[in-house]
Amino acid sequence: MDTRTAIFYLALLIIAGGVAELYVRMNGIGERTEKVRGVAVSAKPRLGPPALFLLVAIIVAVMTMPQ
Repeated sequence: MDTRTAIFYLALLIIAGGVAELYVRMNGIGERTEKVRGVAVSAKPRLGPPALFLLVAIIVAVMTMPQ
């Protein structure tokens, strides 16, 4: 297998993981909440790092697309 093809398939796997991570963070699945004076307060989800990672994986997949 060519290294370019292997990088392409790895990028596709990372894209799928990035989409799943964004879905989990947007819906708050598994989110830790802390209580402040008896009221549950949840932190805002940080979507920047997984979105940036997803964007980089998409660019790598496009650059290494097999012919």
